[in-house]
Amino acid sequence: MKKALTLGLITAGAILMSGCANKVPNYSNSAQNMRAVKTIAANASPVNIGRFSATNEGESKVMCRLATPVGTPDGMTFAKYIEDALTTEMEMGNMVDPKSKITVTGHLDKVYGSTMLGNAYWEFKLKVSSSNGKSFTVDSRYDYESSYTAYSACSEMQRSYLPAVQQLINQIVTHPQFGELLI
Repeated sequence: MKKALTLGLITAGAILMSGCANKVPNYSNSAQNMRAVKTIAANASPVNIGRFSATNEGESKVMCRLATPVGTPDGMTFAKYIEDALTTEMEMGNMVDPKSKITVTGHLDKVYGSTMLGNAYWEFKLKVSSSNGKSFTVDSRYDYESSYTAYSACSEMQRSYLPAVQQLINQIVTHPQFGELLI
């Protein structure tokens, strides 16, 4: 009887302590980014978007409040998610050509998500480079509202990743040096 009670308590504790994995949504383009890319397209030729790497290669999720992982769809890395996001936005403006002599790549130095009440945000540091030798770094921070409860806070963290990446992409394509990467 004591073993059954102990096993029951352990099982119940494991169920209560474990969180559901929160997957961020697939990337979808933003109207703001599409306008920015179309402006660029008027003065530049299409480019190839190469592989994005990361300091923490293979990272695809972060722990939310030490209970629930928040991760990308299908386990793709954060760097690949951002690479695909830039590709999506550039394709919408007819700015991608896999045969181009110019290849734009990126290196994700930092991805960080905070769910602290009153200080919830996603933060990225990304170096964007061109095969022409030019590069620049973007530091992006997307603030969002958090919650006292872990369930709500982790849901907000998961929900806010897409607009955080859309903001990052906007900071890339509107960066004063972005056009220099394309020539």
